Amino acid sequence: MDHLQTLQGKAVALLYQGMRYTGKLLGADDEQIYLQTRSGQVVLPISGISDVQALPQQKA
Repeated sequence: MDHLQTLQGKAVALLYQGMRYTGKLLGADDEQIYLQTRSGQVVLPISGISDVQALPQQKA
């Protein structure tokens, strides 16, 4: 959970039941993770997430 808090507000890639999601990590609680993707906001159960990694920052 601490790892997720350090990534809050940053671009991340996560694996949820074999599917890769990318977007801005909006936050997480004990049960769910909140992600802003290009197609909208996604809420996923933490129990199905196998990996979360920060993405390299893109230069403006």
